[in-house]
Amino acid sequence: MLPSVSSEHSDFIVIGSSGDRRIDLFQAALTSLGLPTARFVSYLDLIAGRVSLTDLITPASIVRIESPGKSFEVERALLTLGAEAEDPDGEVYTRITRREIEQLVFEKGHILPSRQWYLGYCMVLQLIERQIGLSQVMNRPADIMLMFDKRRSHALLSQHVVAVPPAIGPVRSYNELMALMQERGWWRVFVKLAHGSSASGVVAYRFQGARHQAITTVEMVQSGNAWKLYNSRHIRTYQDQGQIAALIDELCRQRVHVEQWIPKATYANQVFDVRVVVIAEKVRHTVARLSHSPMTNLHLLNKRGEVASVLSARGAAQWELARRNCERAASLFDSLYMGIDLLFTPDFKRHALLEMNAFGDLLPGVLSHDQDTYTAEIVSSLKARVA
Repeated sequence: MLPSVSSEHSDFIVIGSSGDRRIDLFQAALTSLGLPTARFVSYLDLIAGRVSLTDLITPASIVRIESPGKSFEVERALLTLGAEAEDPDGEVYTRITRREIEQLVFEKGHILPSRQWYLGYCMVLQLIERQIGLSQVMNRPADIMLMFDKRRSHALLSQHVVAVPPAIGPVRSYNELMALMQERGWWRVFVKLAHGSSASGVVAYRFQGARHQAITTVEMVQSGNAWKLYNSRHIRTYQDQGQIAALIDELCRQRVHVEQWIPKATYANQVFDVRVVVIAEKVRHTVARLSHSPMTNLHLLNKRGEVASVLSARGAAQWELARRNCERAASLFDSLYMGIDLLFTPDFKRHALLEMNAFGDLLPGVLSHDQDTYTAEIVSSLKARVA
């Protein structure tokens, strides 16, 4: 139930990209609660200095930071910011110059330098943090930066003894990956772009003797003496070791996170994991993601399943442990909400948190106590205001 706060005492500001359905869904949730729509601030306006949050903030403001989305112009702007940003790790990754960015044309799925994008996005998040000051914010800029770095967020969870897959790294090349795998006796891993999302640049790699296999969303296109990488909804399988090495080398040049590939439980002849949305440190919205491939992301046209149905036969007891682990992981952050990817092993005796997602609440039609994710988050933020 909506807290007894009149609309004149709540002033939502949402930061995002024009045309993003996430903004539309958030605005619709406000309207359904009888609240005024949020004031929209675009990333492009913030980056260009055409607007300052300092001028918009009021004592009643509640700020929501949305995903930059799929806007090519925002991506170019973030790459431009990151072009000359100092890398805090002191490492060298693929970058493109400002001149090259100016000459970029939109190519669907083209994977552009993700470390450079991340460094640019961190600069914007730091700007937002300075401008909002102590205002109430639904998701903290520092948390978004942390969750967008798979290496750092994995290390944080591991440090606090939250169940996660074992990781190795840093890995800078295919040869280094093979050496580290053989050293540990591993024969299957997930290689992920450290700053990727939505299965971007993810490779499920395994080998046995002379046989090698890489299952991925990435399409490799030869461009002169180099490779260009493209994301696709079509799952590809590479079996030539030389091609696999070239793929992983290209991803390593953008910074990767590598985890042991833990087999997932199955349901209806498909593997599955669970997207869990935690709000105010409580598990609220859940959906099982079923797939015939190792990639379960719903945007890859994988099927949804009801968690209760999927786990009812064997996984009910482990689900309670997993819920508590998700809530404990959420408590390590200072944000109102987040998405968590969760797997169960085939025997349902173990679970592991695969990823923390700052923008993992896009689950249209999934309800908890008759509320979608956006409505539940708004209600929780208003409760926090009057608490």
